[in-house]
Amino acid sequence: MGSSIDYFRRGHWLSHVQERVSLRVRRKIFEGCPWGASQTKVLRVLDVGATPDQERKDSNCMIGWLLDRGHEVTAASIEEIRPLKVRYPRLQILEKLRPMPTSWPIEKRSFDWCLASAVVEHVGARNSQVRFLAECGRTSHRMLLTTPNRYHWLEFHTKLPFIHWLPKNLHRRILRALGLRFWGDEANLNLVTKSELEAMATEALGDEFVFSVKSVWALGMPSNLVLIAERRDAHEIS
Repeated sequence: MGSSIDYFRRGHWLSHVQERVSLRVRRKIFEGCPWGASQTKVLRVLDVGATPDQERKDSNCMIGWLLDRGHEVTAASIEEIRPLKVRYPRLQILEKLRPMPTSWPIEKRSFDWCLASAVVEHVGARNSQVRFLAECGRTSHRMLLTTPNRYHWLEFHTKLPFIHWLPKNLHRRILRALGLRFWGDEANLNLVTKSELEAMATEALGDEFVFSVKSVWALGMPSNLVLIAERRDAHEIS
């Protein structure tokens, strides 16, 4: 198995709970997305931000579900993900991507869908997040992007409650003081609210797309934000 960046503090005692909640939420998001499941067309899907991790049940789960439905999936990541071919033989792997804000070596509108599940909070500062959204849109006709809601009471990466509601600079200082330097670095964790995601999508996608941002609930509050966008001139899936 390939080694992977530990975004979710796997050694924490809450990790197994978080994994189960995450898997349930991602399945709900997946089933609620208009993938054209009842149609005959095979969709070309770009999964951006795949992880080499093959231990957690929620890792790359949507890749498996898409392949099970007969769709064509291409994965891309800043990590080394070629070992995923062993688990998913039909999965196509792009060359290792450079971190944002660089462009991706992918032609415009190459895919029917771009999938970015729990990635945008890990690409860095706001300008990099906007660039990430723009690249998702540039490469595809439609996009599904998910990210944790900053205003959920539990921060799923650090497993700490409430302190992520503080101003971001103060939150990061506290994390560093607690020895959680990885998550205290904006390059590794930059949570967003619904209004922030909507503003970034408006800036990144402009008038070419129509989009909506909805919430999915878990543990008593909206836990995840779901952005679904479609080009205004996109052809109907048939």
